[in-house]
Amino acid sequence: MISLVNILKEAVGAPKAIILAGAPGAGKGYVLKGLDLGGLKVMNIDNIFINMLKQANVSLDLKNATPEERSQQAKSMAAANKEFKGNMADIIAGKESFILDGTAASLKNTLKLKEELEDAGYEVFMLYVYTDLERSLRQNQDRFEKSDGEDRSLAPAIVLSTWNAVTKNYNPYKEVFGNNFISVANTLEDEKLSDLSAIKDKYLTPFKPQGTKPKDDKAKARSAKAKAKLDSEVSALLADDGVKDIIDSSVSREEAQAKIKSFING
Repeated sequence: MISLVNILKEAVGAPKAIILAGAPGAGKGYVLKGLDLGGLKVMNIDNIFINMLKQANVSLDLKNATPEERSQQAKSMAAANKEFKGNMADIIAGKESFILDGTAASLKNTLKLKEELEDAGYEVFMLYVYTDLERSLRQNQDRFEKSDGEDRSLAPAIVLSTWNAVTKNYNPYKEVFGNNFISVANTLEDEKLSDLSAIKDKYLTPFKPQGTKPKDDKAKARSAKAKAKLDSEVSALLADDGVKDIIDSSVSREEAQAKIKSFING
């Protein structure tokens, strides 16, 4: 088994940062599972967020959240984000090597972080894990129950928008990270839905938020415009050869692990 900790102890020079990118349920942890991470820090805002939700006695089944729970979720996420930023600042100031376990859904924020890390003397690598939209939604839907209530299931509409953003970011990330980029594809082996309407009927409609505040006409128009834009982008990705290109350009889990080892040991 590859020991990243031993490699890090022996490595001389710049600290290393590995940014994980992938939609919820993509299987980023699965790709890293064969690596002995030992004491290597894995930074994940979800750990803080989940603890705060538990402290506030809010169910982690966020796909069925009440209006009151959604309000508490927003407060908990704001507090978690503030704490996480402080933790990240301490890690970077201490020049500690780490893995950032997130979605990298925000291209702007991820590229800004990459620049900040490089300015601080880091070498930065991205592991991108692609998965089908339906697999992402299915994994999210089952996560709360399969974990016996210890892990959270997001609102499926958030999963949909995150999958869209992460998938669109593939080519920009591949270009910017260059040789320090590798992708793995975790796709459904059984038949999957390709029509967005059918996907939404199966995974989003049953969990449509209840008790939302009424919107004025301008807010309704903005919401409708945003939804139409998202639906158009997702439909294009579901039908586009661009997704096929992502899958065809991806490597096996073992090849990705070897590339990560080479990066850290370089």
